[in-house]
Amino acid sequence: MSDITNRASYLKGLADGMNLDAEKDEVKLLHAVIDFLSDVADELEMLDEEQGFITDKIDEMDDELDIIAEDLYDDFEEDDEDDLYTIICDGCGEEIDFAGSELDDIIAGEFECPNCGKTIELDLEDLDCDCDDCGCDCEH
Repeated sequence: MSDITNRASYLKGLADGMNLDAEKDEVKLLHAVIDFLSDVADELEMLDEEQGFITDKIDEMDDELDIIAEDLYDDFEEDDEDDLYTIICDGCGEEIDFAGSELDDIIAGEFECPNCGKTIELDLEDLDCDCDDCGCDCEH
């Protein structure tokens, strides 16, 4: 942006060096236009500096948000994998534990009890229940 400021200063110096009659209307107009151009150049330079400052701040905030998002995503991902779920086999009564990372595979369909080999089918219809209305002891 300093190029615009330099050019405005050059025009002002050029006009001052011409030894024009300051009493003529044309010269007054010329000086007023050059002063206006200098003011506009100064404002543009100031806006450019402020925009650079704001851009730097936005970049810093974006980096901070990326760090926060990574932390949150890692927390959710770890929580899902660390959660342990237990179901009881209808055939043998064995408690079967599985991790949250296996939940999608188990919900997708039937699977066999590792103890007795009986096919276990999950009934997931009650997962959307409102415990106050249905009277179950689950904690959804």
